Amino acid sequence: MANEIMDRNNLMRNWFNGDSWMNNIPSLFDNNFPEDSTLKTDIKETDKDYEVHVDMPAFNKKDIDINYDNDVLTVSGHRDSFDDHSDKKGDMIMSERSSGRFMRQYHLPAVDSEKITANYDKGVLKVSLPKMEKKVETGHHIDID
Repeated sequence: MANEIMDRNNLMRNWFNGDSWMNNIPSLFDNNFPEDSTLKTDIKETDKDYEVHVDMPAFNKKDIDINYDNDVLTVSGHRDSFDDHSDKKGDMIMSERSSGRFMRQYHLPAVDSEKITANYDKGVLKVSLPKMEKKVETGHHIDID
């Protein structure tokens, strides 16, 4: 199932790569969105649950929002701008830290939404999503009328 999630992440890039004239479009998008502006994520799946770890450095816990609806986990938040560390002339050699609103969505089916838990510690959001218990069909005899 983990490969299925990764396949969805690459779906758009694969679609563009199908037409040679469109091969450069994904790189144009990549240049507009620096790699550091996305929420880096690890997802682990077991028979009993999903565990999602999202790097969210410099976020305040109160600025993070987590929702689960229609088999989709949505993690969003906002990070205010950083203090200006320019010298008196306003010279800044480089500034790579980003601020603003961030959001990621993950398709994680058959989760018991009442039992989802989350923890935010040292810049990492950890969300545990227990799977619904599967009902075991024991079968039964059906009489014919």
